Amino acid sequence: MSQRRPADEPPVIPALVRFDAGERAFAFRSGTRVVYSDTDLGPIIERFSSEVARRTGIRLEPMARTAGPGEPSVRIEHARGDELGALPTPEGVSPTGDPPPDERHSIAIDAGHVVVRAAEPIGVARGLTTLVQLLSTTSPTHTGEVVLPGAQILDAPRYAWRGLSLDVARAWFTPHEVRRVIDLLALYKLNVLHLHLTDDQSWRLPMQRSVESPGFDTAFYSAEDLRTLTDYAADRFVTVVPEVDTPGHTSALMRMHPALDTGRNVIEVELGGGKTRRAAWLDPESPATFELIEQVLAGVAAIFPSQYLHIGADEPFGMPHEPYASYVRRLRAVVRSIGRRPLGWQESARAGLGPDDVIQYWIDDIGLPPDLPPMLRQILEANVSMSPRDIEIAVAAPVPVILSPVSHCYLDVPYAEPSADPTQTKRQRRVGLRAFYPARTVAEAFDWEPAEALRPAGPAQVGGVEAAIWAETISDFEDLCFLLLPRLAGLAEKAWSNPQTATWSDHRARLTRHGHLWTQDDLTYFRTSMVDWL
Repeated sequence: MSQRRPADEPPVIPALVRFDAGERAFAFRSGTRVVYSDTDLGPIIERFSSEVARRTGIRLEPMARTAGPGEPSVRIEHARGDELGALPTPEGVSPTGDPPPDERHSIAIDAGHVVVRAAEPIGVARGLTTLVQLLSTTSPTHTGEVVLPGAQILDAPRYAWRGLSLDVARAWFTPHEVRRVIDLLALYKLNVLHLHLTDDQSWRLPMQRSVESPGFDTAFYSAEDLRTLTDYAADRFVTVVPEVDTPGHTSALMRMHPALDTGRNVIEVELGGGKTRRAAWLDPESPATFELIEQVLAGVAAIFPSQYLHIGADEPFGMPHEPYASYVRRLRAVVRSIGRRPLGWQESARAGLGPDDVIQYWIDDIGLPPDLPPMLRQILEANVSMSPRDIEIAVAAPVPVILSPVSHCYLDVPYAEPSADPTQTKRQRRVGLRAFYPARTVAEAFDWEPAEALRPAGPAQVGGVEAAIWAETISDFEDLCFLLLPRLAGLAEKAWSNPQTATWSDHRARLTRHGHLWTQDDLTYFRTSMVDWL
């Protein structure tokens, strides 16, 4: 599609597929009507109106009817036939299954009206999100109106899977805080919240719990908490994908169920300074293992409607290859038997891959520090050394690969540049996993092209793009937001926009106004000195 990108293109993130400036502006003021004929759109329109009121003070009037002739209004109309056919269909796998929902939409802004056209409700929601950003980043007039310049906008996502993996196992986030993350995903048109619910530190699931040992993190989500979060996300067109991480990262589960200890599947790893870390893996030869895991996964499937169930399967420290491969193959069979599609970290490729498997690529640039204790270094180097073969197996299979490379998608990588706000220096030094990740600037994190990540396989196997944030250095929700922002917005742009529009110089210019949105939402963000924040 040919594109015209004038200098006055608005600060919308992700970058729009096409923006053409018009001649006549539309003034939003309190009392402006939002008219629609499809009553199923009511909740979407109400949420849009509420967001506009919260961010601008303008109170729109949603009306389920047809707009009158000559009536200044925002109109929601159904796109018929192939009128949006010039827009590309998304690449990769959809979190809701095939075919992916139609997110394509158009927006026309003129003197008498704003018209949003889409074939499906999700396309309407994406278009209204663009309007929320436009209204929130445009200064009001002295009368309180917000005047948007005339424009013709066409927009659609590049990839069908655009997500964030959130580690709730190493740090506790309340359901309310997780909802705030979901709101942030929706604001940037991301559509997957991958919840990392279990790890060595805690077991956040409600099933298979018992009395924990002293010092163990006992906080967890009830089934009702998780169902409510899933419904809240679905209303905003975000799919929650649950992860139960096994066979490694299972110390918390083993503390609750000592019978899982077979005498060969627990090791103590030296961390230096007299400290050790307990690493455990589930033994496929023990009858207790799959008796428990089958119950856990059935319980997870009963809570989460997601077609995907993430099996983890990363970093099986101390686990021999044959038991690992046997475990992963059987685990995938369990997932399929309960009507779900398995998705695993890239190490799961070492167990072989079937045609419906999906893997998540992450190991690309881990700078192991020179002073690691010998045992820990040996374990980590062994995993990293095998990682290129994981991708070779995936390419040969071939199966879709969700891209989450450490260098560009891990949001707990430390910031390299200083903050424009000196009061943030202490937090900047404290958060981010410096022991394993080289610090990167926001610009360096942005500087990648997903289609080139799987060379020589090419772009066809890219299943989608997903950020990941791990919580080893996170103490609270403010720390989380500080690491998420502004880089999550850049990840969203790489996942939605085409490479010609998603350049750092353009993205940097659009970012300048988004600090205002985060401040409105009471979200702490890193005020990188590389952006001229307004």
